[in-house]
Amino acid sequence: MLEGVDARVHFIEYRPEVEGARTSGLLRPNAFARLRRIRIGEKEAVRVEDFGDSEALLKRRSYFATEARQLIKKGISPAEEGWGGWLGRYQSVLRQTYMEIHDLIVAKHRSCAADRSR
Repeated sequence: MLEGVDARVHFIEYRPEVEGARTSGLLRPNAFARLRRIRIGEKEAVRVEDFGDSEALLKRRSYFATEARQLIKKGISPAEEGWGGWLGRYQSVLRQTYMEIHDLIVAKHRSCAADRSR
């Protein structure tokens, strides 16, 4: 069972890929990981990405910048849902990073528009 950043607990069925990741030292307690279903030919598999210690992740600007840019591309604005603990800190860092990048994009567009109007 895993807790997601969507504030839900997810039951993960046994998968050889997950077992392989655990055997190789990934997916330790308090690790931040992403599991994605992928297709390999006719078969379905799980891709495991382990980002390491969840507390250390909160300080990794590059991770949050990438996540924020993906949300901007999709037209999604993250909200702080009022959760406490690690999830609340995650949401706060993501929202803050999103706002910083969004504000830079808006300022750049305004500057370009002002240059064109001159």
